[in-house]
Amino acid sequence: MSGAEQDVQAPADEGFLSRWSRLKQQPEPLDEWGPAATSSEQAGADGEPATEAPLTDADMPPLESLTESSDFSGFLSPEVSEELRRLALRKLFRSAVFNVRDGLDDYDDDFTSFAKLGDLITSDMRHQIEQAAKQLAEKADHDEAPQALAESESAPVQAESDGDETPGPEDELTEDSL
Repeated sequence: MSGAEQDVQAPADEGFLSRWSRLKQQPEPLDEWGPAATSSEQAGADGEPATEAPLTDADMPPLESLTESSDFSGFLSPEVSEELRRLALRKLFRSAVFNVRDGLDDYDDDFTSFAKLGDLITSDMRHQIEQAAKQLAEKADHDEAPQALAESESAPVQAESDGDETPGPEDELTEDSL
């Protein structure tokens, strides 16, 4: 009787926890092909377990001979020096396979050159033109104000010289002036 048939014939009043406990105590069923063999348990030609020596720097191929399709897994062995491992990984990650841009990064574009707009005037451009015109008008008014002030100051001096005005309190009459 197989394990599946035993489960079918389990008592009907068996609760969840008791069924779980019973199944937990049973040995694990084997699959069709038997237990999976790990790499350390694989038998060699003579029937003894095969032991692989860890790869070292001497076992590695020269870096110049590596291509994109080369196997770089040997460089990850614990006995390979850190410097050789870094050089191999640098060569791997600089290959064309790892240097494909997806174009979804915002900073990939060149924002220093813009396409010409032609005759198109945007609302921002219109606003900037209006602001520049206001600044020029204010500057022109500001430059004209000192000239108008200078003209208004020079006008009373000319009027006094004409003698048309009556003397004010600032003009003191002295005996000499009479």
